[in-house]
Amino acid sequence: MMTCPRYGDMGASLYVPATHKSLESILADGCHGARSLILCTEDAVAADAVAWAVRRLIRTLQAAPAQVTFLRFVRPRNPFVLRQLIEVPEALARLDGVVIPKFDDTSAPEWHDVLERCPQLPVMPTLETPSLFREDTALATLEAVQSLRNPVIALRIGANDLLGAIGLKRQPGQTVYETPLRSTLERLITLFRPAGYELAAPVCDLIGETETLSREVAQDIAWGFYSKTCVHPSQLAVIEEHFAQALRRQKQQAHALLNSHDAVFQDAGQMLEQACHSHWARRIATLQSTS
Repeated sequence: MMTCPRYGDMGASLYVPATHKSLESILADGCHGARSLILCTEDAVAADAVAWAVRRLIRTLQAAPAQVTFLRFVRPRNPFVLRQLIEVPEALARLDGVVIPKFDDTSAPEWHDVLERCPQLPVMPTLETPSLFREDTALATLEAVQSLRNPVIALRIGANDLLGAIGLKRQPGQTVYETPLRSTLERLITLFRPAGYELAAPVCDLIGETETLSREVAQDIAWGFYSKTCVHPSQLAVIEEHFAQALRRQKQQAHALLNSHDAVFQDAGQMLEQACHSHWARRIATLQSTS
């Protein structure tokens, strides 16, 4: 039986193409201290390289150490690729779960057909299709997630696909909250979190813009995201330091609330109420700090 990773253990999840020249060492030794790796056979791999990349990935997984200090996931390009992984138990045993791309109510049946072969496999559906732009189809996607038998670690948000659907690309100096996706992110939080699902913040694809990344992660934290997609090792330390600092501060307040018998009190210049803030405090208490 697979153990389902906790959302709080994900941290900055580094995407690695399955075509990466150092795939063997990355699967064995990790990459720049990332807490979780996502080996991608989808958008990061050219169409004519998919078959080779999947074969190579399966062989490399089979040869990888069984126990490592970081989490390993695969993002299969489609249900057929996932079926190939499931059919090789030695490769599947090296994984902590799979990331399902472009998951919504229309793609769900195909994924269900494959996942029913391995109902204990933890999954992270990625929300990145235009169905999220409308309330009715976003609700249908929520119902599709709820119909999964597999344990759901979190839902990942694919900002680049969502921007691409409306013919946009993030510009230099622009956080995702300064794009038209802001209202979509609000919908995802208010729709999926009350249903019990955690969400991973989308990637900041502006590599080398530390100030922009810092501003974005600060907003991620303000909106309750404590996992984030990462596409370059240089982003890891920035994201993890923001998470660690915020959790140190928030865990102190959460501890104070959870150990108080007062209905309302002041802590660090802020009013805390048992009725309003207990859910937040219990959630923060489950998250892991890297410090």
